[in-house]
Amino acid sequence: MMNLKQLASHAYRQYELVTCINMLEPWEKKLINGFFLIMLCLVIFSSFMYLPDYLQTLLQFVTPPTWYNSSPESAAYVAQKMARS
Repeated sequence: MMNLKQLASHAYRQYELVTCINMLEPWEKKLINGFFLIMLCLVIFSSFMYLPDYLQTLLQFVTPPTWYNSSPESAAYVAQKMARS
C-alpha cells in the first residue's frame, strides 16, 4: 500500500499526464496550476455561499405547500425569490 506522499505524487503525475502540462516549462506549469487553483477556490467559495440558498428555494418551489407551510404568504415569497434568481 502506498503512503500519503507516494499517493499525492502519483495523483499529481496523473494530473500532469491527463492535462498534458508535463511538456510545458516550469514557469508555464506554475501559471496553469495557479489558474486552476484560483478557479477551484472560486467554485468552492461560491458553492458554500450561494448553493444552499438556491437549493432551499428550489426545494420550496418543488415540494407541495402542505409540507412546509400552506399560507399564501409563503407561496408569494417563493414566487418572488424565483423571479429574482
